[in-house]
Amino acid sequence: MRKILIFCISTLILFILAGSITAEAQQRPRTKGRSPEKSLFSNRRNVKVVESRGVRKKKKEQERKEAKLKKEYQNFVKENKKRAYQIQSPEVKERMKQNKKEIAARDRANRKKINADTRKAKKKYR
Repeated sequence: MRKILIFCISTLILFILAGSITAEAQQRPRTKGRSPEKSLFSNRRNVKVVESRGVRKKKKEQERKEAKLKKEYQNFVKENKKRAYQIQSPEVKERMKQNKKEIAARDRANRKKINADTRKAKKKYR
């Protein structure tokens, strides 16, 4: 009789402990006033990172330097082309002008051909 009583009490205690553990596991997560779905599926990619003032200044300064170097390079190339053209003899200058015209005409024809081909393909695969 005593064994049965001890067995019943131990199973009762076991059920009470097991019930309290599952009840704790099923409580709502603590989310500081936010819904649990929002905390689970929130979009964290839109976090705005603010750089320090010094970093922003250095970046702007670097961009200005790069723009200045690019502009100087373009001017250098332009001046070099002018000089290379000026030192040529008159016959070579005429030939260079004619070559420029032929290249421009060839490019225009090529662009026209490409546009016509793409138009045909567009109609084909509509």
